[in-house]
Amino acid sequence: MKGFGGSGGHFHMGMGMRSRSGNLPFAGIPPEMVGKTNALIRKEPDFSDLKLKFSYRAPDEGVFTLWSFLAPYKYRMLGSLALVALTEMLLLVGPYLVMIAIDDAIIPKNFSVLLLVAVAWVASLIVAVIVSGYRIRYVAKLGQLLMYELRIRVFTHLQRLSLDFFTGEKAGRLMTRMTSDIEALSHLMQTGLVNFVAQTLSLIFIIGILLHFNVELTLILIVIAAPVMLVMTSWFRKVSGKGYENVRNRIAEVLSDLQESLSGMRLVISFNRMKHNVINHRNIVGDYRDANNHTAWISAIYSSATMFVDVATTLIIIIIGYFILLSVNPTLDMDGEFTVGALIAFINLAARFFKPISSLTGLYNQFQAGNAAVIKLRGLLSTPPSVLEKEDAVQIVDLQGDIKLRNVTFSYDDTAAVLKNVSLHIEAGHSISFVGPTGAGKSTLAKLIARFYDPDEGDILIDNQNIRDIGLQSLHSQLGVVPQEPFLFHGSIKENLRFSRPDATDEEIMEACKAVGIEDLVDRLPQGLDTPCHERGSSLSSGERQLLALARAFLSRPRVLILDEATSNVDQQSESRIEHALDTLLEGRTAIIIAHRLATAMRADIIAVINNQGIMEMGTHEELIDKNGYYADMYQTWMEQNAGTVIA
Repeated sequence: MKGFGGSGGHFHMGMGMRSRSGNLPFAGIPPEMVGKTNALIRKEPDFSDLKLKFSYRAPDEGVFTLWSFLAPYKYRMLGSLALVALTEMLLLVGPYLVMIAIDDAIIPKNFSVLLLVAVAWVASLIVAVIVSGYRIRYVAKLGQLLMYELRIRVFTHLQRLSLDFFTGEKAGRLMTRMTSDIEALSHLMQTGLVNFVAQTLSLIFIIGILLHFNVELTLILIVIAAPVMLVMTSWFRKVSGKGYENVRNRIAEVLSDLQESLSGMRLVISFNRMKHNVINHRNIVGDYRDANNHTAWISAIYSSATMFVDVATTLIIIIIGYFILLSVNPTLDMDGEFTVGALIAFINLAARFFKPISSLTGLYNQFQAGNAAVIKLRGLLSTPPSVLEKEDAVQIVDLQGDIKLRNVTFSYDDTAAVLKNVSLHIEAGHSISFVGPTGAGKSTLAKLIARFYDPDEGDILIDNQNIRDIGLQSLHSQLGVVPQEPFLFHGSIKENLRFSRPDATDEEIMEACKAVGIEDLVDRLPQGLDTPCHERGSSLSSGERQLLALARAFLSRPRVLILDEATSNVDQQSESRIEHALDTLLEGRTAIIIAHRLATAMRADIIAVINNQGIMEMGTHEELIDKNGYYADMYQTWMEQNAGTVIA
């Protein structure tokens, strides 16, 4: 792995390097830190051999349930359960040793036996602590592995979904699926399942030991406690299920509102909506608080009732146990059928009898939260992409770019059609501009050609191949798309440009920058191509972001280039540079240009006017002017607005 100096993973001191801002010398790494820094780099893990396969076709993993998810790790889960069982058995040795200590040591005053019992008790506790420590570490590692796999699975599925899913779903809700829902499931797996097994085994072991001590008292304990606990648990299960589902819905709304507010902060400030946002968020957070308070109130009632049953049952056992002891062993013989030690040990275990039940009740809250998370994740993972790739999809290596639309009809909501019976032929290497009023379907037409959506009716062919039969990766790898609102990721300028082609060299990146005329912008940046770019490119102007998006698209060497209002956010000087660059860059490529600025649209070979769900007019600029139709009116209006401007 290379270090920051780029020379085989080691830093070198030097004063010759100067920063771009202020012409100040680069101080380099302090001498006392060079050795430690290089040693740290050598210890860094090497991820260069990671192999990850991605497919647009979702693997057949069945319906997502907790058990289906845990199935591949069943042997590891059984190992953790075995450790839990061993721990619980060791912790329950104590009451049995108490009986031996009382009957065989304290009453006959045999202190040697008492010493052995004490040593055995301490030894069992030490072993229990060691086993428990190993079990906690083992379960924690297993839980993190499960959460790692689940996060990758959910994120991969999100990458596989089509554009319409993200258009209709709030980003905050998706963040909830990836964060709080998975965290709830993580708590369930790492603590809930293990504690559930631990408390269940503890309850079974306690009942077994109690039966060994005295069958009558054990049956009385179960008869008194079981019906009451069954009724209480049935009530709690019914009301808490709805409560925890409501909690999951409310936290999703909190995160959704937070994400939306942060994303639109510039607009919030400009319209002075801060107070309104605070009030709105307070109401949403208040609903989340009320949902949590409701579940807390339910849990408090159940826990208090359980504690009352625990105390009342213990008192009843003490009274009945005293009379049974006098009945079966009036002389208190230590070899009798029921001894003083057995009664004290029984009372001790009877008190413990309700602890697993109370713990299982508390765990039920966790199970409800985890089950609500499973339901949400199941809904997400069972959502199929609307744009499906066939199993025998054709992989096109060298796309020519001949595009045909045959009677294409499309609507976003299955009601009003945006496009209806549209037919169009774009020859390979030619360019076409889509113009028309806002909302007429220009961008929709480009999205269909890029197969971000599938048409409701009709066919789209590229190189005489139905677009539905082409592999999505091979198709998108040969398309360059510059959206109307360019998106820049958090990272350096170079990383954002290289996003379209990770194997591009620095020289190729600079060539793309020169092609769109932004080499002067790169030179002005403090660190050139390595200048950090804040999230969404907030540190750059709209025009600069648009130019960088153009360079990124050109770097991918697309055979088909789609420019969706690519010059809408640049000034006239930048627009002029881009238009002249397009003459060279679009040569030999199929280009689809969506533009409101007719100066850009006029450079295309063909202009198509999109209106009234289809193509109203189509032809060259001169042909459309001669028709004296919709385009001619647009052109006349544009000429009047730009009176005195010389068209290049």
